[in-house]
Amino acid sequence: MTKYCMGCGKENEDQASFCVGCGQRFPDQAAPATQTAVQPPQAPASNLYTAEMGTGAHEHMLTDVYLRDSQGRVMLVARKPSILHSDYTIVDGSESVKGFIKAQTHLTHRTASVEDANHGVQGAVQVSNLSQNRVPPGCWIEDAAGNRLGTVMYGAGLAAFSGVKPDGSPIFEASLAVGQGMRETLTGLEHRAYAITLVDSGFPLPLLLAVIAALDRA
Repeated sequence: MTKYCMGCGKENEDQASFCVGCGQRFPDQAAPATQTAVQPPQAPASNLYTAEMGTGAHEHMLTDVYLRDSQGRVMLVARKPSILHSDYTIVDGSESVKGFIKAQTHLTHRTASVEDANHGVQGAVQVSNLSQNRVPPGCWIEDAAGNRLGTVMYGAGLAAFSGVKPDGSPIFEASLAVGQGMRETLTGLEHRAYAITLVDSGFPLPLLLAVIAALDRA
């Protein structure tokens, strides 16, 4: 079989890649497109956070919990009025009040209820009081109606844990921040700093802050 060049009209063999008359490449013999290496998906920087304890009303005591974005900017801080209180006031980087964490102790568990600036309930973090040898306490997250949003699963104790929805999909993943986890202060107090990936971007940051605050007391 033969074919004709659309450029010069020269007759060519059917399997020819180039016209023998003018050298033009036949369209059906176009060079294959260069394959681009597929890069594995990475979490957007906006979903990366760091949470750690810091000083507050008492400059020598680690009472407050800071949540920073990937650029180190303060997003939220859970502040204690004093070391005698279990409740927190949630403020942003400008110290504007964004909500509250109200603590209650029950026979079998502790509750950290998260409220907005108008005291509307956003959800709660529940931590079991039933301890086991070297096993972190059970912890789960609820919405404003008391429905379970997720459970905290431990990978390496409090060195690595994650929030998982009832259907098994992830909410967040946390691990001790490299070079920051478990460091001592001048007063000898030890605290944890976590690197956090918020997989579910719709999960409220105040609830995430409450999880860290509750587990840091565990």
